[in-house]
Amino acid sequence: MKKITVLTSLYKCERYLQAYFDRIRQIDNQEEIEILLLHNAPSQEELDIVQQNISELPCIRHIIISKLEGLYITWNRGIHLAEGKYICIWNVDDIRFSNSLSLQAETLEQNPDILLTYCDFYLMFQYGNISNEKVINEDFSLKASAFFNTHQIGCFPMWRKTLHEQLGYFDEQFFLVADFDFQIRIARTGKIKKTEGVLGAYLDDVPEKLSSNSKRQIIERNTLYLRYAIWEYLNWFTLFSVYKKQTFMIKNGNKWIPVSSVFESYRSYCKKRYPKLFKSVLSQPRGLAAFVKHCLLNK
Repeated sequence: MKKITVLTSLYKCERYLQAYFDRIRQIDNQEEIEILLLHNAPSQEELDIVQQNISELPCIRHIIISKLEGLYITWNRGIHLAEGKYICIWNVDDIRFSNSLSLQAETLEQNPDILLTYCDFYLMFQYGNISNEKVINEDFSLKASAFFNTHQIGCFPMWRKTLHEQLGYFDEQFFLVADFDFQIRIARTGKIKKTEGVLGAYLDDVPEKLSSNSKRQIIERNTLYLRYAIWEYLNWFTLFSVYKKQTFMIKNGNKWIPVSSVFESYRSYCKKRYPKLFKSVLSQPRGLAAFVKHCLLNK
């Protein structure tokens, strides 16, 4: 059994793959980790690059998902397969520094009551060229309120696998912000701690002059605030009470399990619930735009 499971979702990622594998080779605690490559609709070029590298990297498990599915469905699949007691995210177009996994695991080891840890990171505006612009996330112990309004755990969180038994999985009803939703649920427990240091670099595809923290907060600020406010003040109303019970995956006995482990597709799940448009608008203020983009335009 490994200490850490790394989730990496792959889709149309050929240009990043070789550099990603080169970064894995630099990780300082490879013997403690397993990396799940969750590969959506792989191309032959991608498969060739993977095969050229994984024979030298026994920590990697390559899982092929023949048809494209939502990011959070893929992450939930990975959680279901994870053997590590800690789980973390490593997007293929981001860079984790060699000590990032060991330092975050150390934070969880030294603080057994903490459920999730996160860190600061640099921005990249072109892959591989790490800028001097640093994203400094709030310290939860000093400003917990920020975790209910903006996305603070960033792209490099690590958490205990056991928390899913209590708090559920990533909400597959979201197209865009299920990681923010996940953050809010954990923030309510008060069990978050920041790992000090800059542990990676995030690829920001917004032009440099527009990619300040303020812009990121403007984009993310309104995603879930309305939803949680409705639940806090109107959960006596039957409609919202039912919605609240259903939204964090499906309950099977005493456990929350991913939607994808019960329904063969997201579409079949939606048919069992309320109309997709109504659901999407309730899930997030920008749900209508997401509905148009993902469902009507199939983007």
